[in-house]
Amino acid sequence: MTKWYKGNIHTHTNESDGDSDPKVVVDYFVEHSYDFLVLSDHNHVTILDYGKENPGILLIPGEEVTIKEPFNIHMGAIGIDSYVEPIYGKDSLDTLNANIRAIETANGIPILNHPNYKWAVDDKMIMKSDRLKFFEVYNGGTHNNDLGDMKNGKKSTEQLWDSVLSSDKLVYGVATDDSHHYKTWGSAFSNPGRGWIMVKSDSDSQDDILNNFSDGNFYSSTGVYISDLFIDKNEISFDIDLDPKQIHILSPKITDQEFKTIFIGDQGTILMESNELSPRYKIQGNEKYIRAVITSSDGFSAWLQPFFI
Repeated sequence: MTKWYKGNIHTHTNESDGDSDPKVVVDYFVEHSYDFLVLSDHNHVTILDYGKENPGILLIPGEEVTIKEPFNIHMGAIGIDSYVEPIYGKDSLDTLNANIRAIETANGIPILNHPNYKWAVDDKMIMKSDRLKFFEVYNGGTHNNDLGDMKNGKKSTEQLWDSVLSSDKLVYGVATDDSHHYKTWGSAFSNPGRGWIMVKSDSDSQDDILNNFSDGNFYSSTGVYISDLFIDKNEISFDIDLDPKQIHILSPKITDQEFKTIFIGDQGTILMESNELSPRYKIQGNEKYIRAVITSSDGFSAWLQPFFI
């Protein structure tokens, strides 16, 4: 039966710069009802034979391929079957493309992590990149500058996304927590549970999860959930889920929140706003693409993937 599966694809353990043992990290996500998880340590494939002890979570192999100064490009490598050695190219674009190819050679899915970290990657670079299909529109860690810096001409990750989409390049937006800290909590620390993806799949097998993710059958969230999602040539519609079965930041049943949905098109143009729990957008045919962002009155969000007309 097709359902939504919840997972985090960017987290760290003490096998790189996290503060906790891999089993402690996995235990957190099991206890908070995640269906799948990628342990993405820096330039290291962390292997944990966890499933035999607790089959309640799918562990997908991964790595954060980390290219340091002068480029500061970090790539999620999801579902790889071997370690990926980071490659330093002649410039930032060459480095980005070389590591995308290396991840694909290891049968992984390349994801551009936190593009605004040290302002390493801009929209023009993403437009020119080879086969880059995913980037983090939300990263729950620290120092990642998701909101941009317009005073100095630096775009937010959502503005990057709209700029790239407006160039006719399809890129999907991922939310992750980029968690490092399980022993100390607070806004100055990269704690778990801040961002995740919800993949619609027939099963929680690795092949089904990754194939549906690769096809864009997912949405990204920091605490807003949806249930039914319907898209055809005439309409985009969905239902906001007030009683999500998989939840850990909010109370078990949402009763007093308000929600705003913004449908966004070419160049970031706002096409429509709705405060309904079942928003509907009638497609006009001249939008180029449509994506939607839902925000709750508590400050949580969800991002639907873009639909090209």
